[in-house]
Amino acid sequence: MIVLNVSILKETLRGFFMKKSISLIAAFIILIIGCLTLTACDPNRIHLKQEELSDIVSVELVKYDNSKQKRFFSWIPDHSSDLKPFDDSKLSVLETLPVDKIPQFIDTLCECDIFSNYYAYDSPNGICFKLSYSNGDFLIVNGKDYIGKFSSDGEVAEFIGCLSNSNFFKTLVNNYFRANVDD
Repeated sequence: MIVLNVSILKETLRGFFMKKSISLIAAFIILIIGCLTLTACDPNRIHLKQEELSDIVSVELVKYDNSKQKRFFSWIPDHSSDLKPFDDSKLSVLETLPVDKIPQFIDTLCECDIFSNYYAYDSPNGICFKLSYSNGDFLIVNGKDYIGKFSSDGEVAEFIGCLSNSNFFKTLVNNYFRANVDD
């Protein structure tokens, strides 16, 4: 009788440790896959190039009133077909940068890291920079959420991404314009 109980105990313990080992191995595999997935999906970092901005004729601090801005669930798939055109009726100019300050502003803007093709939102909203080209096309830089080039008729010409650091946007506003951004 005692021998039988020891055998049962051994089998029970063996089954317990076997299940525990399988659970630990599964947890370890999930952890490895999770780490690889989360680190492998970091968006590419780029900078705006001086030559791409050499034809800028004006820089404005604007407010774009877009209550229908939509946040994408994930930035990974290509959302270019979901991007919304720019609606001039939602735009109000807060301040225009003096022409002699544009080159310095562009130099500073080109220093900022941008998450390339990082789709966070379908359109800009709130305080933005509007950089206008001589042909009427324009670039919108919206806080940390949206950087895109639009044709003169408001159609999306190119989605660039978003700033990697919203503090950089605030610093640009506070250093180049009379208006201040606190939040």
